[in-house]
Amino acid sequence: MKISYNWLSQYTDIPENIRELADKLTMAGIEVEAIEAGKIIPDGIIIAEILERKPHPDADKLSVCRVNTGSEELQIVCGAPNCDAGVKAPLATLGTVLEDDETGKKITIKKAKLRGVESSGMLCSARELGIQDDHSGIMHLPKDASVGAPLNSIIKSDTVFDLEITPNRPDLLSHWGIARDISALMGTTLRFPDIKIPAVLKAEAAKYKDSVEVLNKGLCPRYTARIVKGIKVKESPEWLKERIQSIGLRPINNIVDITNFILMELGHPLHAFDLAELKGQKIIVRTASDGETMMTLDGKTHKLKSSHLVIADAEKPVALAGIMGGEHSGVTDKTVDILIESAVFFPPNIRASSRELGISSDSSYRFERGVDFEMAEAASNRAVSLILELAGGEIVSDLIDVKAPEREMPAPINCRFSSIRKLLGTEIDNQEIVEIFKRLGLEVSEINENSCRVDVPSYRLDIEREADLGEEVARIYGLDKIPALPVNAKMVSSLAEDAYLKLETAKNELISLGLCECMNYSMSDEKSAVCDGKFTKEDLVELKNPISSDFAYMRPSLFSGILDTVRRNISRKNLDLELFETGVVFCANKNLYPEERRECCIVLSGRKHPERFSSEKNETYDFFDMKGLLEKWLEHRRLENTGFRKADDPRFEKGSCAEIIAGGKYIGSFGMLAGNFTRGMRTQYPVYLAVIQLDVLLGLKDRNILYEPLSMFPSVARDVAFVADESLSHDKIVEFIMRSKPENLEKVELFDIFRDENIGKNKKSMAYSLTFRNSARTLTDEEVNKAHEKLRSQLASGLSVDLR
Repeated sequence: MKISYNWLSQYTDIPENIRELADKLTMAGIEVEAIEAGKIIPDGIIIAEILERKPHPDADKLSVCRVNTGSEELQIVCGAPNCDAGVKAPLATLGTVLEDDETGKKITIKKAKLRGVESSGMLCSARELGIQDDHSGIMHLPKDASVGAPLNSIIKSDTVFDLEITPNRPDLLSHWGIARDISALMGTTLRFPDIKIPAVLKAEAAKYKDSVEVLNKGLCPRYTARIVKGIKVKESPEWLKERIQSIGLRPINNIVDITNFILMELGHPLHAFDLAELKGQKIIVRTASDGETMMTLDGKTHKLKSSHLVIADAEKPVALAGIMGGEHSGVTDKTVDILIESAVFFPPNIRASSRELGISSDSSYRFERGVDFEMAEAASNRAVSLILELAGGEIVSDLIDVKAPEREMPAPINCRFSSIRKLLGTEIDNQEIVEIFKRLGLEVSEINENSCRVDVPSYRLDIEREADLGEEVARIYGLDKIPALPVNAKMVSSLAEDAYLKLETAKNELISLGLCECMNYSMSDEKSAVCDGKFTKEDLVELKNPISSDFAYMRPSLFSGILDTVRRNISRKNLDLELFETGVVFCANKNLYPEERRECCIVLSGRKHPERFSSEKNETYDFFDMKGLLEKWLEHRRLENTGFRKADDPRFEKGSCAEIIAGGKYIGSFGMLAGNFTRGMRTQYPVYLAVIQLDVLLGLKDRNILYEPLSMFPSVARDVAFVADESLSHDKIVEFIMRSKPENLEKVELFDIFRDENIGKNKKSMAYSLTFRNSARTLTDEEVNKAHEKLRSQLASGLSVDLR
């Protein structure tokens, strides 16, 4: 939020040293993110009065002006359309140096001839002076400005602070709110803006007494309105334009500028309706009907739901409550009569509606954090006072004030002085604590030597308990005055929970295998969430208040997220991918809470060794690289009964997919991504992906590793080959051999698979190497042959294979 130094100084005395003020604010918890130094107006620019304007004899768009500088009269040639006689304007005298803000180029004002007419200076626009963006004409100064005085005597160089306001302090979202905190910090006096409200035209007041109806006081606990007739909508005076432009707002007209000014001055949003555009000249605060539509000031049409609060006239919505006004009910140049709205809305409803509709405004930013209930009337009074001053007109209604019958007031807090001292860790006098409370605008009563009662004002929504009061004392007393002491606390174990350690171990194992970790959002849109074909909309967990439609559901799988990561990398020409992601996924069920589980995805694609000039060009990742990586990972985890089996999965190409088994349980699947997922990816390489149920994997018990000394005796190798059905898997063969327990068998390795028409249809030849060893002696050929022959017989009979 931007705050103007000059504007701020209207409400309290503040340090002239900009850095000192910034430090005080930051130390009080109001972080100053940036300081923008204002434009310094040179002394050579003075206030001049145009006495006479004549057309240039040789140029239609130029005028020849006779100008009074206070000490002499000068002839100035001017191209502005508004250099009329009687106007007071800034004059850059001869020798003055002006700087172009965009180019940085410096220009020295010299006597010159323009189309043959001599000019002894330059009448300036606000943009040429670098104080506003307006360059439609010369800058008009107040009529009471002293001719000949330096311009910087009435237009001071300003400094703008960019502040970071925490969400719990909506009371600081205005110049008045910041001034209130500075007053507490420095003990200075506050000066509230002068408000003058003339008498109401009683003849018409009764007519509008019932012109506001609030149908949902839970969502709108207070709605005030005033009606002013006979106004003139026109350009705002320079002082008002200067104020709102200093913090980056664009002047529109005097009425809109006044509402924006008060928003930034007092922090309370206002809205002005054209009374002639309100059907029935009535305001009804209600919830929208499902499917009802309205066009907002930004020109967009929105389809509303019954949860959205609207401001309506007798026929239709004219504004989204607390968010934005309607296109056809706002103030225009033709507006004569207006209704000024100053209200309080329920923050959660404004927050939800703003996000659902995708609209954010300065008003919604404040309403969704909470505004001061009592400020609604003061802001309305301030607005009417300025409107009568700057736009004329008459008040034709009393303050129409509709409130909820019961309002929850902040409960008084019993503050123990000893608790404050204990919380701060320093000795601070009871009287000083009470004085700080009073400077903060808190009401203090029932003071004794141990405690006091503190009543919190309506604008301090963040103070709810004794600890909050301690925080306020620390801010105002000064955090730099509190001595630093060594920590005096009981030491606790820093070891993380077992589940966390297991997850971190698994991630480190994957990193050690050469993979890079990636992270994606836990939220997704509906189309992405169900793209893998494993889930339907009924399985999704929908968010009640999503940031946008792209994040409306919790992800049921990591699949869509890592698929987007692959697409983004490939679109940026990063084709060699070795990625993994772990995270929580969510699935709806019939119980109250959705099911949560952890999942892991692994991706391999592209070249294995892209950085090696000696690598073969076709050495790219394939199905067996993914299988080998998974085998290594499971081996790292020392799991029993691991293996793979054929599977069909819609996410993967047919015949290039397998299930992963560990501890005898299904833990996931992997394969080459199906074409419907890789279509449109500009890569010549297939993408291999594994999806693993991490909770199941991490829940498996790893086997204990026992030390086995290396044998001093040699091993003996034998081979066995046979023809088997295509359906017989390698895992089943190894399992059968190990279950048969051949004597002295140490290791079984598959070294060949052969398929040929001569073997037979749906048949394959498999050859295994069998290693025999005895740890206590050297085996004889007779012993090995006997065990070998016995195993061959068992294979033939047990697996129905044809020995070769």
